[in-house]
Amino acid sequence: MKKIFVLGFLMLFFVKNGSAQDKGFTLLLGPAVNVFYGNTDGRFVYTPERLGWQLNGQFGFISTRGGTNRGNMLAVFGNAGSSKPEVIYGMQLGGAEITGTIDVTKNFNEFYTLEGGMVIGRFLRLSGGFGRQYYTYVGGIRGVLNYYSGTAGIAINLGMVNWVIDANLMAGKDLNQNTLRFGTGFMVKF
Repeated sequence: MKKIFVLGFLMLFFVKNGSAQDKGFTLLLGPAVNVFYGNTDGRFVYTPERLGWQLNGQFGFISTRGGTNRGNMLAVFGNAGSSKPEVIYGMQLGGAEITGTIDVTKNFNEFYTLEGGMVIGRFLRLSGGFGRQYYTYVGGIRGVLNYYSGTAGIAINLGMVNWVIDANLMAGKDLNQNTLRFGTGFMVKF
């Protein structure tokens, strides 16, 4: 996790300082860390086992009016990352459709989300879509949880880099209770 923060700060300081794109198509990519909150009706207790990493991506069209650069953006958002076995076990305790014993030695349990939505005023993100969480049972058998995904977040414009803070709600399909995951990271504009 320390490497992700170092990479983010290096991007912040070494990316050429330029003005952000005012309108048109734009692509943003960058690393982030996340912390699994769990079910929305439980109490949160932080442990390092709840901490994970992810790669954020965003592709969209920025429109501006009246000579301002605070326009809105319609976009497709994607995340790919990894959850530790403690997170999968927490989902199982929360009623997720996991019927076997989770392999606690498998620290790489990838997840993916794909959402569509908008960034209002180039600051407030609202999006929704679908997600998948993969995991491994004891014995090497792979499993998958499918769910609906919704995200609300903010983007702080630092020139060619955005600092993003998101809250991701996972619900429905293979999850019987709503689950939250919070994330923060840096995204470079291309």
